[in-house]
Amino acid sequence: MVSLLSSLNMTANTLSVNEKAISVVSHNVANMNTVGYHKQRANLVTRNIAGAIGNNVANQVRANGGVKIANIMRYNDVYLSNYYRTQLSEQSKLQQQLDGLGDLASILDDLDGTGIDKALSKFYEALNNLNEYPASSTARINFIETTKTLASTMNAKYEMLQQNTTAALGDGESEESLKNSKIYMQYSVLNNKLEELAKVNKALQTTQTGTLEANNLLDKRDLLLNDIAEFTNITVEEKENGSVNVYSGNYALVKGSVVKSELKLQTAKDYCESQNPPILYPDDWKGENAVVSLVNPETGEVNVGNANSAFTSGTLGGLLHFATDFGDGENGINAGTVMNGLNTLCQTIADVFNNLNTRNGAYCIDPNDTEKLMATDPANLIFVGPNGDGTGITAGNIQINPDLLTDDGCWKIACAFFDDPANFDVNAVGNAANVKDMLATRNEKNAALDGQSIEGYYTGLVGKVAAAGSNIQSLFDTQCEVLDSIQSKIKDATGVDLNEELVDLVKYQTAYAAAAQVFNTCNSCLDTLMTLGR
Repeated sequence: MVSLLSSLNMTANTLSVNEKAISVVSHNVANMNTVGYHKQRANLVTRNIAGAIGNNVANQVRANGGVKIANIMRYNDVYLSNYYRTQLSEQSKLQQQLDGLGDLASILDDLDGTGIDKALSKFYEALNNLNEYPASSTARINFIETTKTLASTMNAKYEMLQQNTTAALGDGESEESLKNSKIYMQYSVLNNKLEELAKVNKALQTTQTGTLEANNLLDKRDLLLNDIAEFTNITVEEKENGSVNVYSGNYALVKGSVVKSELKLQTAKDYCESQNPPILYPDDWKGENAVVSLVNPETGEVNVGNANSAFTSGTLGGLLHFATDFGDGENGINAGTVMNGLNTLCQTIADVFNNLNTRNGAYCIDPNDTEKLMATDPANLIFVGPNGDGTGITAGNIQINPDLLTDDGCWKIACAFFDDPANFDVNAVGNAANVKDMLATRNEKNAALDGQSIEGYYTGLVGKVAAAGSNIQSLFDTQCEVLDSIQSKIKDATGVDLNEELVDLVKYQTAYAAAAQVFNTCNSCLDTLMTLGR
């Protein structure tokens, strides 16, 4: 009787265990296409219901209680998961840089005939025409118009570059522009992800490991870590209970159930003014339009004032160090270096043509007697900047001298030049020696332009953008292949295989059926014995 009751208990337990094991298989099959799901398996071990059994066979038999589930194992490869996140972060940075370089290429694109290259070409064509007809008011007005077009084209391209960086990081001053920028959305989402991760960590700390509930939390944890890695480079430190500590650089973002550092986003101007002593903006500030700080969310204490350097990868890294980095930038080119390049080009153009138009020995036509020459005036600049002179010129503020746009302005172009005052001929209105020197700048090498000509320097700048874009595209394509390879390995290690699940299902169903048959047999025997006992 005791043995029958023991057998009934054992088989009832076996039925329950195999039923749970079958439910694990069903859970695997149901989630085989769920993003981030890791396959699970019930680990079965012998169930002992007695203490020390020694060498007594009877005790050993009584000690056997059948089978039990030791735990629900979750398939995972920690090394591959961490490696995947690192490469994912790098891919996100490359994607951001690729998008940025694509924007730069579109801005500098001259295929529509309205770009800087076309404006420079027409500028020199007008100079060539003026060289042939130096006394012609029509040729002079045409040159002035192309000069005005060149300046306005520079202004337009510079404004487009500024709009591009403003869309990415704000304008550096306005809170409204910052809130409408790409980085604002990125930092807000990242802060939410950090909060979610802390909550999952807390749940893991209070959940028994090796259970379906814990494993599902681990899946959610890993998805959150992948999401965070898309924003920035992270280092993950896993605890025994499955909770994690997350760092970006040397800075702790999340420790267990506590967010140690949330991101605070400021305009560059607000950041500079908040420093002690304050940083003069923009004069003493050479950095991004937006500044990310790391702040303790509970106390408001600033852990790191300017943490931009900590974000070396991910979308944040791509945005911060591409849009307005005034260094060489990734692969030698970015929005900041393009703007700097255009600024250098414009200042050089202004210096070259202003010097030629106002130098000693240069002569313009007397507006009161267009048959005679007169010495050029030092104020006869061709290009001016915000100060009304030839200083402080950038691509954003370069403009034609307003004096050239007056009724008599065209006569202020100094076409004639006499290197020897003794050779000066007041009636030589057809002298174009000064224009010839202006025209020669098309091919002349200029030290301020790294030993290149004016057109050559701009062409080189466009070429750098194209080369950087091609390089980043190649890196991005390679990175995609790396990620695909890692994902494939992770899927092999953690993904659900229907063939394996079918084998397990048959195994557990067979065990369940066998246990059910034993249970029914024992139950029938017990009924017979109970009947005989009456």
